[in-house]
Amino acid sequence: MVSKRDANIIVHTDGYRDQIMEGMTWYGNSFEVLKNNHVFRDGITMILQQITELSQHLSYDFTRGHGNMPWRSIKGLSGVFSHRYQKVNYESMWNTLSVAVPELKQFCLSILALTENMTPDPPDGGPGNCGPMMG
Repeated sequence: MVSKRDANIIVHTDGYRDQIMEGMTWYGNSFEVLKNNHVFRDGITMILQQITELSQHLSYDFTRGHGNMPWRSIKGLSGVFSHRYQKVNYESMWNTLSVAVPELKQFCLSILALTENMTPDPPDGGPGNCGPMMG
């Protein structure tokens, strides 16, 4: 069972994932662009930061019940982006963007399939009752 709060967080996480994929497409899905274009890198990093912040609001029961996701690593990215941004490894970041982010889509879809009959929160309310406004 997925709580409405956790489902709402996953909906917003998936929306941010869509934004990352859109940005990557816009900039040509290129590691070289990530490495050399600070506008692209900074924008993508901000969206990744939103995902890491949202993940911190998932319930313990949810993260424990979906241990196939690397929750500790996802949450840990927040500290990297906040406190060690100048030391971000571009190869690791590219791996996150090109491998982990597409995998996140499959995870979000599987969770959302479990919650099809839930009444969604209004879209203009941000992520709803899942923490600070992230949108």
